[in-house]
Amino acid sequence: MAKGKTKKIVTVIVVALLVLIVACALVFKLYGDQLIRTGVIAGAQKALQVDVRLEGVGLKLLAGEASLENLEIDNPEGYNNPTFLKLGHAYVDLDVPTLMSDTVEIETIQLEGINLVIEQKDLTTNNLNEILNNLPKSEPTEPESKPAEEKPGKNLRIKVLEINNVQVEAKLLPIPGRADQVKLPPINIRLENVGSGEKIDMAGLIRKIITEISKGIADKGKDLLPTDMIGSITDELSKQGQELLKSGQDAGKELLESTKDIGKEATDAVKGIGDLFKKKEE
Repeated sequence: MAKGKTKKIVTVIVVALLVLIVACALVFKLYGDQLIRTGVIAGAQKALQVDVRLEGVGLKLLAGEASLENLEIDNPEGYNNPTFLKLGHAYVDLDVPTLMSDTVEIETIQLEGINLVIEQKDLTTNNLNEILNNLPKSEPTEPESKPAEEKPGKNLRIKVLEINNVQVEAKLLPIPGRADQVKLPPINIRLENVGSGEKIDMAGLIRKIITEISKGIADKGKDLLPTDMIGSITDELSKQGQELLKSGQDAGKELLESTKDIGKEATDAVKGIGDLFKKKEE
């Protein structure tokens, strides 16, 4: 083949690649924010089965950065407070080209300014329990068992997930001798290599975030919240752990172990109080 013809073919290929890159950049510039916003809302609503709103999304294409502003998750029906959780800001450091692939590679996700309100409906029911019960169960092993119109979300692989300074307030039933509002110490969570040993999409990520925050609530609240509330939260978390084990995910074993420890500590605390009263009577 003549050198001139070879050079011409190479030039055409290079130009075509440049055009493709520019076209992809323009698509993300024009629609990237909306694509991310739609994915987050759809994933959250699928996982939690309540309405979700997201005020703002920013995508800095060249820097590989995305941000979310003011995400709100509604309560299930039947609660006085309309909102279950508010997220002020989320920062995402991602590999932009992987947005076009089956697996999106993310260096860091940082969640800041989370405010969560636990509201007790009656002695055995609260909004956190209902949200946990709504979380997806284990994925079916056979793809044909899924509805034909439901497309799987993109897989996510996250090196570091940080959930910083979660503020939790509990609104309890008014019972004489007990405060009806309790504020827990701030919760901070750091996870590494999320999605490396398992497939996780946006709905799965939301599930993991809510589960981890719930573990933090059970731990921080074991001496502050009613024992029956802590017990019901750990029960729901145990169910999630069992579902993860059914789907072959090692995270299920870790979740079961952690909730077992929290439940034991709460039981020991109640036993200690009972022993104290017993000694006074003696």
